[in-house]
Amino acid sequence: MTESGHQLRVTRQPSGGSAPRPGPHERAATLEHALTASTGVFPAAARSVRRLRNGVQIFPAMLDAIAKAERQIAFVTFVYWTGEIAERFAEALSLAARRGVSVRVVLDAVGAREMDDRLIRTMRSAGVEVRWFRPVRAWRIWQSSHRTHRKLLIVDGQLGFTGGVGIAREWQGDARDPSQWRDSHFELVGPAVLGLWGAFIGSWLEAGGDPLAPPTPTPARVDPRDRLSIHVLPSTAAVGWTTIAIALWALIDAAERSIKIATAYFTPGEETVEALCAKARDGVRVELLVPGPHADVRVAKIVAESELRPLIEAGVRVYYFCPTMMHTKVVVIDEAFACFGSANINNRSMRKDEEILVATGASDLVEDLLIDFAADLGRSELLELEQLRERPWWRRLVAKLLGPLRSEI
Repeated sequence: MTESGHQLRVTRQPSGGSAPRPGPHERAATLEHALTASTGVFPAAARSVRRLRNGVQIFPAMLDAIAKAERQIAFVTFVYWTGEIAERFAEALSLAARRGVSVRVVLDAVGAREMDDRLIRTMRSAGVEVRWFRPVRAWRIWQSSHRTHRKLLIVDGQLGFTGGVGIAREWQGDARDPSQWRDSHFELVGPAVLGLWGAFIGSWLEAGGDPLAPPTPTPARVDPRDRLSIHVLPSTAAVGWTTIAIALWALIDAAERSIKIATAYFTPGEETVEALCAKARDGVRVELLVPGPHADVRVAKIVAESELRPLIEAGVRVYYFCPTMMHTKVVVIDEAFACFGSANINNRSMRKDEEILVATGASDLVEDLLIDFAADLGRSELLELEQLRERPWWRRLVAKLLGPLRSEI
């Protein structure tokens, strides 16, 4: 149901021609194969994967997992700012450490710079090992542009969380007004969580952590309930196209029916724009959902406008999310296969920063994400080509002047 009481329906597109098209399970298997072939990464088993919608669902689930931890907690975030939720996370992690749980935290030195130093002292005094990822230093200035944008929470090697949420007041609530951001986070259970653990180890070592300190989680016993198949793809903070960029291009190329993208920051390179335009011209329904009037980084929105025109001209339907800032990072291909994690469709995520991408054809999750996408479109405005043509001269000038900086946006 929408907030206005209307029933939402997720309608799968009818097949054309005389031969029946493959169903969602067959399409998911084909897309999974394309992802494996393009990245060299094989999927892992999982018991469950659950979408958590907005802070009202996300934060209680994460705090409950921390409270129930028995052996170890690994936590990485780009954003750790201020507000009640920042206090609650610091308190929960500190309490876990005091009861004997091994707690390790990695904070990005740029993204989390607004964090209250008092919270760092609280955690460290309780026994939490807190590390800063790549503090900005003059003699290593070339590293400053390459950040960890991952959001990871791994508990006892069996339960993991990832997605777009940051630890700050902006993410609290249910996206009902501009003070409550719209976002999705995801809970994984089972062996695939080790992929998140491996990503944490990479961030931990880069932040100066002892390579022998974090013990490998206890191996999980074979469980017949671990029936889902999930790819976990980490990318490192480096130069050049990342594994995540390659994965996204492979899935776009393999799409036959539809591509649905929700991304907080859309400033891709020409390769991505051309790939989406080609699919739209070939008859694939391509829908792009991006932040509207409440975009938190206005510069990114202005720069993105130059990329939107060729997309719309090629037949891509572009929507501006209106009620509040939209921070989700979700892609659904052919209504059968979903990707989510910390990565945006922008140059930073695809070329520079540490990110995490999770992909699966789990049917229940895909259905939830299709319902979410339809609900979000119901609160969005379709962007018309005429609106871009009528942009004021100063806005076009700003976009042109900022063009050389698009790799940093």
